[in-house]
Formats: sequence, C-alpha cells, structure tokens
Amino acid sequence: MSSVDVYLADLRAAIPGPSWTRRDLLREAGGHLEDATDAYAAAGYTPTEAETLALRDFGSVDEIAPGFRDTVAIGAARRTAILLVVVMIPQSFIWDGGIDLGASAHATAPGSGLYPVLDTLIEYVGTAGVLGSIIALVVTAIGQRWLRVGRRAARLTAAWSLAIALVIPMIAFTMLALAGGLTVTLAISAIALMATPFALVALSAQRTLAAC
Repeated sequence: MSSVDVYLADLRAAIPGPSWTRRDLLREAGGHLEDATDAYAAAGYTPTEAETLALRDFGSVDEIAPGFRDTVAIGAARRTAILLVVVMIPQSFIWDGGIDLGASAHATAPGSGLYPVLDTLIEYVGTAGVLGSIIALVVTAIGQRWLRVGRRAARLTAAWSLAIALVIPMIAFTMLALAGGLTVTLAISAIALMATPFALVALSAQRTLAAC
C-alpha cells in the first residue's frame, strides 16, 4: 500500500457521515494527490519522494479533515432538508385535501378538550415545518455563498427535521385515537402516506447528526 493509499484510508476514518458524500470527496482528494505525485515524478523525483511531496503540499489529515467534515455534514443536511420539503408539502393534501385522511377524525372529533388543541397545534407545526425546511434548504445550498455554513448549521437542520418528523405523526395519530376514527384501513393509509415518509426524514436527520 502506497503512502497516498494510507493517507486516504486515514482521511476516510477521520470523516464520519454518509458513505456517498465521503466517497466523492475522497475521490477528489485522491485525484489531486495522483496529479501532484505525477507532476513531481515528471520533475525527476523518485515515486516515494513524489508521494511525500504531494502529501506535504496537500496537508496532514488533522489539517484537512475538519474542512472535509464540514462539507460532508452540509451535504447530508441539504439532503435531509430536501427530503423534509418533499414530505411536508403534500401533507395538507393527504390530511385535509383530496385524500383527506382526517375526514373521519374531524367528523367524530370532540368539540372540546385535547382534540381542538392538537388540531390547532398540528397546523402551526406543519407550517413551521415547511418554512423551516425551506430556510434550511436555502442555507445549506445557495446560502454558502454568503454565509459561513458549517457543522453547526447541519446540526440545527438535522435537529429541526428530526423534531418535525417525530412530532407531526405523534399529533396526527393521537388525534385519530381521540376521535375514535382509527380504523385498520385508516391506520394503514396513515402509516404508508405519513408515518413512513417522516420516518425516512428522521433516518436522514440521524445520519446527518452522525456526520456532525
């Protein structure tokens, strides 16, 4: 194993997070080191010397890893934000629109007590979820041109996405249970159209947190 291979293995170990994001960065780093090594070899250095000089110019793992970790974390956060946007936008249609999963619950819902509170709360949480996911997407995408976006922004995006992904299904199923409208068919539909998509958001958020 060459010095460059050892270096890339150490760099991979120093960067947590989704493998697909790390793979692109490591491929880019490997290509840069290969080009630099070839340039030094063409200048008359031995292969070992050329690798040593290329690695010196590139920087140590301790110097390079933090920047790479930021890049991986932001990439994972951006993917989580996109997923949250995609999941959130159709929820009003699924719950109160054309599919109307909440129709039976609203029809038999109590007019006082916890149900009206949850009905209002889920509207606010849903709106906040959409707005927050769009802001997170903007910050982790084009926002990097003007803001110093790093792992802190990635952590906030992941934490927000995870909270929304857990709270909305909990409120929705509680409302269905309180209204006495949680039939088997409705439960299966709610799991397939609401709980499962939000579970994917939660999984993506956890992977983002792991990358931070």
